[in-house]
Amino acid sequence: MIDVSIIIVNYNTKNITASCIDSIYEKTSGLSFEVILVDNASTDGSKEKFEKDLRIKYIYLEKNGGFGYGNNRGMEIAKGDYFFLLNSDTLLVNNAIGEFFKYASTHVPKTIYGCYLQGEDGKYRNSFFYFPAFTLRVFFRKLIIPNDYKPYYINKEVECISGANMFFPRSAIEDAGMFDENIFLYGEEGELQYRMMKKGYKRMLITTPKIVHLEGESSGNTASYKYGLKSHLYILKKYMNPITYRLAYFYYKNFS
Repeated sequence: MIDVSIIIVNYNTKNITASCIDSIYEKTSGLSFEVILVDNASTDGSKEKFEKDLRIKYIYLEKNGGFGYGNNRGMEIAKGDYFFLLNSDTLLVNNAIGEFFKYASTHVPKTIYGCYLQGEDGKYRNSFFYFPAFTLRVFFRKLIIPNDYKPYYINKEVECISGANMFFPRSAIEDAGMFDENIFLYGEEGELQYRMMKKGYKRMLITTPKIVHLEGESSGNTASYKYGLKSHLYILKKYMNPITYRLAYFYYKNFS
């Protein structure tokens, strides 16, 4: 068995994906790992480039089914005890995967990990967020006590880790299932982690892994509000009671 399966989804980001993979091999040590690159039907020459890279397992899909769909195809063939889902627009600064593996191996097993992401300028980038308010009680509570998005740079439990870097044991997928493939883009990592939470998994940021996130490069500027709202409403409908969902639908369609 391999220690960690690193899964990357690529869609027309040939050059930054290549840099991401190079950073993995330059920085990672102290564990056995495999890199699985899932290509969502890229047309930028990615197939010609990556199918020749003997370091990786390359899967070319005939359709772009979205972020969750691509990751699911990678997890289906992954052999690692742990899975590390990594955005293609990231660069490892240190032995980040080794740091995740070392910490996860010596702490509570039912935990999903991420790190405090940074930009090329060294400044903090969004690394965690909150689940939607699935009940009116939670909605009004959030109005009174706003969500705290400050990075505290300590090992800290959070509600939901950014999908740009998710490190978790294989058992999390066995217990909670894979990504919901009805969600094409945006919110899929939150929906998955919500199910993991229901199965008893914590979500935690740790300080030792260092990763640069070139935010937006892997999804592109055109992947936008349309997908975000569609995904958000789908997730709300999945977990809300019908009356509360109708209120939420009216709110988001008219006031967001």
